[in-house]
Amino acid sequence: MSNAPALNQKLGATLAIISVAFWGLLPVSSKGLLDTVDAYTLNFYRFVVATILLGVYLGLKGTPPILMKLQPKHYGLMVSAVLGLLVNHVMFMDALQYIPAGSSQIIVQLGPITLLIVSVLLFREAFSLRQWGGTLLFVFGLCLFFNDRLVEIFSFASDYAFGIFYMIAASLIWIFYGLAQKLLVGTVSPVFILLCCYSLGAIVLFPVADIDVILQLNQVQLWLLAACTLTSLIAYICFGESLVHWPASKSSALLAFIPIATLVYENTFTILLPRYISADTLNALSIVGALLVVVGCLVVTRQEKSKVKG
Repeated sequence: MSNAPALNQKLGATLAIISVAFWGLLPVSSKGLLDTVDAYTLNFYRFVVATILLGVYLGLKGTPPILMKLQPKHYGLMVSAVLGLLVNHVMFMDALQYIPAGSSQIIVQLGPITLLIVSVLLFREAFSLRQWGGTLLFVFGLCLFFNDRLVEIFSFASDYAFGIFYMIAASLIWIFYGLAQKLLVGTVSPVFILLCCYSLGAIVLFPVADIDVILQLNQVQLWLLAACTLTSLIAYICFGESLVHWPASKSSALLAFIPIATLVYENTFTILLPRYISADTLNALSIVGALLVVVGCLVVTRQEKSKVKG
């Protein structure tokens, strides 16, 4: 019995690492398909598969109907959460057509950090000097990562620049989901919100999706599609389960390493599947910038020891 807590901690840590690995893979597998499958069709397939599998998952867990228990004040938050996550998913995949997968995940880290800052302004949550320092480190890391393309980005003169700002917008839209979820804690589980998002998304995208395109995909592309449809779903489930066995502060801290995982995947698949995936050439400053983004995220999201007491 004495080994049970240790085993649970290892299980929680393993599940959190798996979630990072799968989230890091999503933009790379998606990027390999976007020359053949448009962003809306790709999201449609993601949402359909996720709706089916999440429905089965919740059914096996015996999750009771939740909507009947909601009070009127909760419905507006539910709409905000679902639409925020849905629009974020669609914009993310659309923006990915213009920029490399690694760059996308560096930018996406804006979402959680901005959510913390907005929470300070709206809910007067604590935000220490250390966290402000982490925020500055994060911004500095961003500038270093894009050091050789800053002029191009701020001149708004290329598809790459458009993709960068489009991805920034997608990351900030995610805040609507994050804020609503904070206010729904204990009332609606994130998994149920995901189910609402994916089922609604499948319905909304059905009229504009080119469903028959799947018949034109070769074997490699079908594998990429399978990876694209399963990665974020598996990541969400593994992350949610990791919180049962491991402290939330540690699980959340690991999410800062998603950009590194994506950059590793991107450069690996550039070698293995050069026909489908290509990576940006990163100079030394860009690599240092990516590491600083991760460190900045860790500093900002890591809770003070004095505040982690039960």
